[in-house]
Amino acid sequence: MSHLHQERPVSVEVLAYVPSEYHHCQHCEVTWQALGIGRTIHREQRASALPPDLAREFEGLSRWAWGLPERFGPGVRVRLVDAASIEGFFKSLLRRFRRYPAFFVEGKRYVGADFSRVDELITEALAARAAGS
Repeated sequence: MSHLHQERPVSVEVLAYVPSEYHHCQHCEVTWQALGIGRTIHREQRASALPPDLAREFEGLSRWAWGLPERFGPGVRVRLVDAASIEGFFKSLLRRFRRYPAFFVEGKRYVGADFSRVDELITEALAARAAGS
């Protein structure tokens, strides 16, 4: 097996509702920054981007994702897809996800917020990768 193939990280794709921040035209953004209100506007957008239950869910997902390097090192690559985006819609259809968060780890699916189950899938994928080398 080639050295490059061995170093390919385990792929974890996450479909979830993600807070969105919208920016206006460059002229308006510059004007708002100059007036000192640009940060306030974007902070308010982030704070109201998701209903409270989805915001808590996203916060838990974020904590889990930020802890991945500590648990698994550099061998895991996470890609977050907003379930409400066009890409999220099509990926949900393709993978038959109807609830979120939903995870796709090296071809295996999991739907739910039990992040220890996702860690198990990652551990299995890393073990399979090591056994194949």
